Amino acid sequence: MLCCPSSVARTRASFAAHSDPMTTSPNLATFLAEGLSLRRGTKVVWDNATWSLQGPCALVGANGSGKSSTLALLAGQVAPDAGNLRLKTDVGAVEAERWMTSVSLAAPWMALPKHLTLQEALTFHGTFKTSRKGALGWQALLDASGLRVGASVPLGQWSSGQQQRLTLALALGTQTTAILLDEPASNLDSDGILWYQRVLTEVSGQTTTVVATNDIEKEAPKAPSMLEI
Repeated sequence: MLCCPSSVARTRASFAAHSDPMTTSPNLATFLAEGLSLRRGTKVVWDNATWSLQGPCALVGANGSGKSSTLALLAGQVAPDAGNLRLKTDVGAVEAERWMTSVSLAAPWMALPKHLTLQEALTFHGTFKTSRKGALGWQALLDASGLRVGASVPLGQWSSGQQQRLTLALALGTQTTAILLDEPASNLDSDGILWYQRVLTEVSGQTTTVVATNDIEKEAPKAPSMLEI
């Protein structure tokens, strides 16, 4: 599921904590980095790196190592300084103009449209993305998460935990080529974490899912491959 370590990337096939590997479908999308270099300011995140990611994956490393920058790269929000990054599906490579709409991202550093209400936010998201489970799919996920907010309350007045439930529901509940999550248990209470883990287990077996995490047991998919920065 993950291979080809570079000069700055150390990889292991799976976490020791998971002894029963999940079968990966050959139809799942694959991120392919070839000779990839990425700098953020003066910091080198990747230097002539070659690796691949498919199926349930965990991106790990010390704080400040570049996990969030790597997720932004995978999401198409930043470009590599050198080398190539491709996103391949069973029908071919994803074109650059379709990249950002082909992946779902949930991260604490994402900007929410804080002036919108919940229904307005769901409608807005639905103009660009499609729910995995029909028109009410996102709302059903939010209901299952325990989210309770007034219909007229804008996102900017929600708690951090409520906002986190929304970003996760939109990312995990969207029909997409790949899902990218950055420290997904942030701001969730114990019930929220259990909800997230149940949904992640279902989705990560169907869609390539990359989770940047410092807490493998709490946030990573079951039996993931691992890319360490």
